[in-house]
Amino acid sequence: MPLFYPIHINIKGRKCLVVGGGKTAERKVNRLVRYGGKVVVVSPVVTSSIENLSCKKRVAWYKRGYRSTDLHQAFLVFCATNNRGLNKKISREAQRKGILVNVVDSLSECSFVSPALVERGCLTISISTEGLAPLLSRKIRKELEISYGQEYRQYTKLIAHARNAIVRDKGIRAREKRKRLECLLSMNLISRLKSGERVTPQKVLKALERSEIC
Repeated sequence: MPLFYPIHINIKGRKCLVVGGGKTAERKVNRLVRYGGKVVVVSPVVTSSIENLSCKKRVAWYKRGYRSTDLHQAFLVFCATNNRGLNKKISREAQRKGILVNVVDSLSECSFVSPALVERGCLTISISTEGLAPLLSRKIRKELEISYGQEYRQYTKLIAHARNAIVRDKGIRAREKRKRLECLLSMNLISRLKSGERVTPQKVLKALERSEIC
């Protein structure tokens, strides 16, 4: 079995082909749309969710079977049909053209796999078992979803805002910047956010300036 290299790829504006229109294809399509892919779906029949995205012009749906020309200018491909022979054919054609391909039910025919994800705003945690133990990946994902709750959306925004302000501040020396950046993660922001407190970036920066922590 192949050993997959972990990587996050920018797909914004790039053609992402999904062959198939069932629930598995739907999950792939929704994630590709969320990350800015130029999504093309090829399938005679699709779920109502995919059809709705097509009506909104968020995906292009070709209501027919797969053609080799569908691979033209594709950056990556998901093979999500219930036809093993067709999935295998698409995988071979894509790999000959140097296109990244994922076959949802055949690890050996994939050039990439999709990890289980925990997404909290700009924080993304990927879990992978190299496609060999997907049930374990899902179990770990559920555990992480509890440990890293929705408050991490706001938390990461606060951290990012404060970090940018500190780095760009020309009025403090490099040593003090390092100290404030180290202290930033020591602040008890998570529990404050969980309690419903309104914590602003300005409050965080003022606390760091006064050295109230560390």
